[in-house]
Amino acid sequence: MPLWLVWIKICSDFYRFSILSLLILIIPFIIAYSYKHNPTLYMKHILYLFLILTTTLSFAQEEEKEYNSAVVKVNSFIEGLLVTPYSDESVPLVIFIMDSGAINRDGNDRMSKNDTFKQLTYQLAKLGIATYRYDKRLFKIDGLGIREHEISLDHYIEDAVSVIDYFNKSKNYKKIIVAGHGQGSLVGMIAAKGRANGFISIAGNAESVDQVIIEQIAKQAPGLDKSAFIAFKQLKENGRATGYDPALESIFAYHLQPFMRSWVKYTPAEEIAKLEIPILIIYGDKDIQVDTLQGEKLTEAVPDAQIMFIKNMNHILKEIKGGRLENHKSYNEPYRKIIPEVITGISNFVNQ
Repeated sequence: MPLWLVWIKICSDFYRFSILSLLILIIPFIIAYSYKHNPTLYMKHILYLFLILTTTLSFAQEEEKEYNSAVVKVNSFIEGLLVTPYSDESVPLVIFIMDSGAINRDGNDRMSKNDTFKQLTYQLAKLGIATYRYDKRLFKIDGLGIREHEISLDHYIEDAVSVIDYFNKSKNYKKIIVAGHGQGSLVGMIAAKGRANGFISIAGNAESVDQVIIEQIAKQAPGLDKSAFIAFKQLKENGRATGYDPALESIFAYHLQPFMRSWVKYTPAEEIAKLEIPILIIYGDKDIQVDTLQGEKLTEAVPDAQIMFIKNMNHILKEIKGGRLENHKSYNEPYRKIIPEVITGISNFVNQ
């Protein structure tokens, strides 16, 4: 085989996908040219090539050792990504549970992409913390052969319990921390009881979902809150809401009522008070989905919990210095970095 083909094979095998590999591939031809026209530069070019090779190889090996990613299927409903830092010792594991809606393991829905939890897991891996994040079953509804009205909040709790039990049985981790975002905070705190070594609530509500929705409607559409109150009362007492204002169809549509009925029976402040493990509560003052008052009420339920109120952080953990327009746009801007305080706060809590 010609020497130039051998060189290309070596570069493709050891420096695949590296931008520097292109430079390394070209340099020998530059050296050959310089040797032919100016032999005095030959040794200098050889030295430069050696330095580039050793530096690139060291960088590639160092980057490669940071973490390993593997798809883990817990059962027919749960599939996610396990990100584990390379370590000779046992490391802690954080299990992330996503917010309401059809959310995938990265924190994205079908209409937007922010990659919040994709970013967060890799940042934590660099700090020696393993993570597991999984798609909600609502996100995979077509592949699972189930319909939306057949899913309840209790199914999400069952899924979270299955994940925690799966990793507890493996006995590969120093400790297991459950971290729930938004609706996932309620799911996580229920599933974590008696199973996890710690719990992190990220932008979670303190009140039951009916109270939260009624309060939001009262602020945004005064008058409709009375119709919502009656509908929720019917839902809790009779299992079905009827006669509500058509403007509330997005909340009380027929196919949504089974899920809402299962959700409304839980009050997060009551559930989190049942935990006997370390708790971290995280909120941002630029959250347009969860009022900071919810954070204050949640902390009242667990006075011993660690609290982080982060300035300029929105619901998806990104820094917002402007107004609502910037906030809304950030939900579809995956290039925005997670606010550093979140990463530091979670890392310190997990490693305490």
